[in-house]
This record gives sequence, structure tokens and C-alpha cells, in this order.
Amino acid sequence: MAYQVIDAPEYLERLIIYEIATKGFTSPNGPESGTFASMEEKLPYLEELGINGVWLTGHQLCDPGHFYNIWTEYACIRPDRLEPSLGTEEDFRHLIESAHRHGIKVFLDVITHGVMEDSPLVKEHPNWFRGGSWGMRDFDWYGGHEDLDRWWVDTWLWYIERFGVDGYRLDVAHYRNDLWAMIRRKAAERGKRITIIAETGPAIRGVTDILQHGEVISNNSGQNLSFRMLYDAAGYCQDRQMRANERYEVKIIYRDGTVQDSRDTLWFEKSKVPEVIYEGHFTKEVLCADGCTACHIQLGRLRVENIHKEKEIKNIQVTDKNGQVWNSNLEEVMEVDYKVEYTEIRNGLILEFPLRIQDGQFLSIQLSCHDNGWVGFPGDENPYGVRGSRYLAGYTSLLAPGIPIFMSGEEFDADYRPLPRLAPGLYGEGEPGTGRWLYGSWIDWEQLERPEKAEMLEDMKCIIKIRREHPHLITPGRMGEEKNHYCPVGYKAARTLPVPYCYSREGQVLLVAANPDENEDVQINLELDRILDTKRRYRVSVLFGEIPGGQMEISGDVKSLSDRAWRIKRDKTFGGGLLVLKFVPAGESSCAGSEE
Repeated sequence: MAYQVIDAPEYLERLIIYEIATKGFTSPNGPESGTFASMEEKLPYLEELGINGVWLTGHQLCDPGHFYNIWTEYACIRPDRLEPSLGTEEDFRHLIESAHRHGIKVFLDVITHGVMEDSPLVKEHPNWFRGGSWGMRDFDWYGGHEDLDRWWVDTWLWYIERFGVDGYRLDVAHYRNDLWAMIRRKAAERGKRITIIAETGPAIRGVTDILQHGEVISNNSGQNLSFRMLYDAAGYCQDRQMRANERYEVKIIYRDGTVQDSRDTLWFEKSKVPEVIYEGHFTKEVLCADGCTACHIQLGRLRVENIHKEKEIKNIQVTDKNGQVWNSNLEEVMEVDYKVEYTEIRNGLILEFPLRIQDGQFLSIQLSCHDNGWVGFPGDENPYGVRGSRYLAGYTSLLAPGIPIFMSGEEFDADYRPLPRLAPGLYGEGEPGTGRWLYGSWIDWEQLERPEKAEMLEDMKCIIKIRREHPHLITPGRMGEEKNHYCPVGYKAARTLPVPYCYSREGQVLLVAANPDENEDVQINLELDRILDTKRRYRVSVLFGEIPGGQMEISGDVKSLSDRAWRIKRDKTFGGGLLVLKFVPAGESSCAGSEE
């Protein structure tokens, strides 16, 4: 039986996602006392900030101290019950309805792998479970339990029908693409098109829409300083979108314990190192639990040569340049939807595996998330990703060609304050109050009384407003599309800077440049003759940053504008780190396309 593929809602490409850990976001009665009602009181603040999507990591019945010695969404007891300490069903419904009135969508966290050992579900349905991970019991997703499948679908439809939630973020792995395809289809039949965000891959049309870990600016261990997004955001996104420079490493683990790794060129002769050749991708149908064949998944194909043909293979691991890992042997592996299939050929192997982001899916960019500051993160450092950098916030994420995701507190450069019970160890080891896990951030709103925090907030509002007011220009790239309306821009400066980039459509151009230096301003000349019509004059608005003399709007021909030296103030200062210019042909309106 075939059904229509249910795509993501039209608002997806305009999303700006803001993560909230409910218990620590507000403190009506001290630390860890946040509730649905107290969060609702902050909705006017969120609307003024400009975000339009909340990833809510705190709603369901959970253990109060399993992870890091604090209450977390991830120590789930029952996903089909609300956490009583957060409020009633009426409180939750009122929160969602109020968020919608403020123009904000709400996406709930889903703990896909299982529940706590003492969950009533384990006693009521022992056959639903098999094995465990994270100190919890795992669902037996592939055991043929039709009652488990029905309960899972009904649970997440209940949140949509009863409370009006707008979609889900799937923790760790999907496990059952067929069930999620069914959930989104049944939601659409009930009049609600939902968004589903996968933590990792794959993002599959008709199943999941974007990846939380699409392109990651900062994560568990801090910032990846070698990540090309930091210094060539548009060029990197163009390559990702077109799957240019697609690169994979392969490790072959044999039954006798020996290993062949395609990265081990320093230790082995080239003839003994597996050679990996990317041979493109193809599409196959995904069969849903109810017989639906409307969903499709894209598989990548690799050819691997120089393997030990005389040995028996135990497992094959494929790793991409983003760190995603696929396995052929799924023993003790959680990400079961990411299996590698392989066949032997005369001179090696052919490997097939699901691509992380399927063609047609939007790119996403994680500026930070709750997992920043994971076990092992330095105890004296701030786990937030932005830390006051307007360059990082704007250039790499909020104005870049992807759907941005960031953690609450980033917008005003919150000083990290751990919840009093937050331990540094995953299962509560160590001294309480010394953990650095960002989920355990106790947001201190009184910090906004300090001028530098208030200035950061104003700058973030301005940057987000630029994105919100230019949806006709700033849109995320789609995988597999070779055409786009953004590109890098040439420049001249006394030192190397991140490559500026611009968006252009219908004669209008929005240009983004950055200065990561925290100590010195920089002067930059932009090579505008390649992005503007040299036969026209333009009116230029400075949407963020400064120019000599403090003018906010100038006009001129392309040559005079290219000869002008634009100043970008040093980063981590009010109005610094970033320059955003809008070019409109003289005589035309500059406000076309505003979201509002």
C-alpha cells in the first residue's frame, strides 16, 4: 500500500530553534524548580528575542537524579505521563497554546531507546524490553511486538492531539523509521503537519526533517577550531549541499581480532591499507509497519579494495568526516537504523549505508546544545559555545545558510552557573555543584542587569531580527541541490578574516562579514563587482556593525562601494565582531520579503 509522503511544514526553513531545559530555565522556588507555568511567563521575552521554535527538554515523568545527580528528561520513567513537579496537563496545554500565540512552535524530546529499570512499563510489559544501555532498559524494537508499536504511535499522537505540540526531537537514534513515518502521516490526517528532528542521522524525507547535529559549531568538548564553517561558512555549506568532497573512512574488524583501517597509512604499506572509493548514492523504499511504501531512503555506496579476502569479517565501520559511525554488526550498537550492508566482489567489498542527510533536506547548524560540557570537560571552563562572540553567533549560525539551533543563555552570554546538585560524573560521581554539563545550567536572569550582558542580548536580538526580516534572502541550503542563492565574497584586509558571504535574489544582496579578533578592529574592502550589477547604483544599509563616520546608510556605484574601507569592530563588544550590509538598487524599496 502506498501513501503520500508527508513533508515538513512550510515554516521549517524559517525556524530558529532555542533549547530549554525546563527545570533550570526558570527558578520560581529556587534551583531546579522551573515549571510549565514559570516557563510560560518567559514567552514574551522569547518572542522579543525573535526565536520561533523551542526544543523543550523537560516534560515527561523522569528520575530525579539518574544522570549527573539532577532531574533530566533523559532518565525517562514513562513517556506517556507528564512530570508532576512541572505541572498539570492543563498547565502544559496552556503553555503550548500561549507559545503559539507568541509565534513559537514547541518540539518535545523523545527518549527513543528505553526507560528506567523501575518503570512500571517494565513490569506491565516485560516482553517489550531487551537488554539495556545508559543504566536503563531498552525497548525491543525489532522483536515484532505489535502492541509496543501501537502504544508508541498512540503516545506521540496523544501529545499532538491533546496539547497541540508541533513535533519531536529524537534522542540518540530513530530505531523505527516506519513508526515515525506513520506518526507524521497520522498527525497530518488529523490536520497537523509536524517537524521531526533527529539527533544524528539519517534525515530522511517523510521520516525525519533535519539533524540536530547537522553541522556542529560547538559540542561536548568545546569548539572545533579546524571546522571550515568557522572561516568559510558559505563555501563549506555549498560543498555540503552538493556532496562535494564526500569522504569516508572504513575500518574492517576480523574474527581473529586483526583490524584493517583506511587511515593507517603511516603504519602499513599502501597495498595493505583498504582503499575507499565513493561511488555515489541511490534510493530505495522504506516499508512502514502498516504497509506504507511512500517513504524513501538514500543509501551511499562505497567500493573498498585491499582487504584480507582469506579472513572472516566480524564488523565493518564506516565513518564520515562529521564523525557519524555506521556498523555492519549491530551487537551492542544503539544506532540500529544506520546499518552497513556489504557484498563481496572479486577485489574487495561493496558497502551500502544510509546517508546522514538525504537529498532535499535542509542543512542545520548547531551553535550549542545541552550536551556541551560532557564528562571530561574542564572544570574551570564555560561550556557555552558563543561566550559573547557576535562573530560565532552571526557568521557561523544565525545568519548562515542553515537552520540554527542554540542553547538558552547564549543570547546574553550567561555566566555558567551549575545547579547545586549537578555532579561532574555521568551517574552522579563527584562533588555536587561542580559539574559542567550544560543541561544543568541554572540560568541567572539577574545577570541581565549587567551592561555587558544587556548589550549582548541587544546584539543577538538585532542579528535574529535580520534573519527574520529577510526570509526571501536567508534560507537554508537543501542537500543535493546544485543551485543556491548564497556564495563567498572576495575581500582585502590587513589580516586573514573569515571569508565574507552574501545572499542575492531579485537584485537585492545581503552581505555578512566577520572579525573574530577580540582585541583589534579591522578594515575590510569587499570585492563587490562579482556580486553587484556594475551598471547600477546601490543604496547600502548597515544592518549590524559600524562604518567610518557612523553612517547607517550610504549610496554609490559599485566601484566607489568596493573602494570603501568598512570597519568591523573587535569581537565580544557591543556592535562588534560582525558586519551586515544590505544592497538595494537605488530607487527600489528595501523592505520586501520581511517575515513580519
